[in-house]
Amino acid sequence: MNKTHVNFGILLPTREAIMSGRGDPSSLYQIAERAEALGFHSVWVGDSLTARPRIDALTTLAAVGARTQRVRLGTAIFLAALRNPILLAYQLASLDWITSGRVDLGVGYGRPKEPASEHEFEILGLNPGARMKMSEELVQVMRRLWRENDVSYEGKYTRFANVTIEPKPVQPGGVPIWLASNDVEPGLKRVGRLADAWINNIKSPEVFGECWHKIRAYAAEAGRAPNSIHPGIYFTLAAGGKEAVAEGQQFLAQYYNRSYQAVANAMLCVTGTWNEVIDGMEKYIEAGARTVVLRFATNDQLHTLEACAEALNRRGLL
Repeated sequence: MNKTHVNFGILLPTREAIMSGRGDPSSLYQIAERAEALGFHSVWVGDSLTARPRIDALTTLAAVGARTQRVRLGTAIFLAALRNPILLAYQLASLDWITSGRVDLGVGYGRPKEPASEHEFEILGLNPGARMKMSEELVQVMRRLWRENDVSYEGKYTRFANVTIEPKPVQPGGVPIWLASNDVEPGLKRVGRLADAWINNIKSPEVFGECWHKIRAYAAEAGRAPNSIHPGIYFTLAAGGKEAVAEGQQFLAQYYNRSYQAVANAMLCVTGTWNEVIDGMEKYIEAGARTVVLRFATNDQLHTLEACAEALNRRGLL
């Protein structure tokens, strides 16, 4: 196929650092620094308060930002509705400032009707059933605070008067906001109306393409330029020989505390040789993906990063 420019990013294993019990921050720095040296576009971190404990997302990105110069620093994904929007706007603006404008905020909502996920909202006095609307309002609040001074806002969940956030983000208009949605119509509409970029883990490239078409149509209906939204895909992989694939399946089963088959039924997981895995990626690229965030299902993240870079380079993608 004709090679389209695609950004490749990697997920830093902030959850695995807790699961392993090793607690060595230098491993996270080493992976981020090596990803930058190998030519990856971005590094990303997940987010969870109590459901799947991990190193705090924004703290990690600040530390990694001090160790790197070029790679973008993203969340995939961040439970923004758990945070106060004024405080979060301030934290993100400061993070963007100290990293010279390299931050991307990927916003998600937690798993519906999953007790551990809903518990995260409940312990903070928040209604998990309102998290979608809370997130939408939060996006609107943060963008105003990043772009204006002396802001007043009267919403359903947030009310304040005469607030100015300093510093402002380095990036014009503020930190780009990526909204998560799989093949769910309200979510796709939300992306079309509000998002700077779209992130998902849709299991079929054909469905990905259909959803991307819908998002562009929803953007046009909202008076936005469809090309203003950047499409991405979140890709969990276990690649290499049979041992690497078996290890990856065991890794994911342990991570989610359920069988690998149950995990694979619920999200995009691709296993096989590196060529087979990259063939899978290219189908999403053909369907429109322009950023591919790679999550390695392995205990040896650095070795897999090196192997991934070598495989992508062989295919002329990195």
